Amino acid sequence: MKTTHGIAGIDGCRGGWFVATRPPGGSEVRCFLAPDIGGAINGLEDIDVIGVDMPVGIPDRGRRECDRLARKRLSPYRTSSVFSSPIRPVLGISDYRDACDVHERHDGRRMSKQAFFIMPRIVELDAAVRADAALASRLYEIHPELSFGALNGGTPMKHPKRDGAGFDYRYVLLTGVFGKRSIEAALNLYPRKLVARDDVLDAFAVLWSASRVAIGDAVRLPEEPQCDACGIEMAIWY
Repeated sequence: MKTTHGIAGIDGCRGGWFVATRPPGGSEVRCFLAPDIGGAINGLEDIDVIGVDMPVGIPDRGRRECDRLARKRLSPYRTSSVFSSPIRPVLGISDYRDACDVHERHDGRRMSKQAFFIMPRIVELDAAVRADAALASRLYEIHPELSFGALNGGTPMKHPKRDGAGFDYRYVLLTGVFGKRSIEAALNLYPRKLVARDDVLDAFAVLWSASRVAIGDAVRLPEEPQCDACGIEMAIWY
């Protein structure tokens, strides 16, 4: 896989943000771990398309249409892998019960624990995007399960990514694009306590979809642009 564009795929992990990147015109994938999103972005000055597996564009209330459509595309096996984005009024709340109360007061529904657990990453990314219009213009939300489904001929993965069979099948799909050497090198780069095996595969899946964005082959959910109150697009690409 090679394009004239610089591309990157970012996935949140225990150690911060795991980044897989390929420079303009290059074929070799370089990976690194950044403790915060600022460190991840600072290493991507020459990158045209940055894909990230994290909500970009946060609603003040209600559910994002892109989340609904992503679940529909991943039915019947991987619908639960798409967490509903929290609403903006709860960002930064550190207590789950408090966050649920605020969420319910503004939106009539409580938030999931899955969404709450990744909220610090959401807050970090949201602040970076709102502070930098140039970053927002080259940052794309990408869900790796949609990427894997596209790599699999449009069929969602049957097994979870942490399941042995699920990991192996995703690994085979990615080595078919990037080669075994690149994937193995990335898997052996950091201790599992910092970067899980599935984090590595997710970052490469995001990188693959970023290449599709770069050449105009990616799918956007929804097709028509939708933005949050800050003017940030709420869309998932793959």
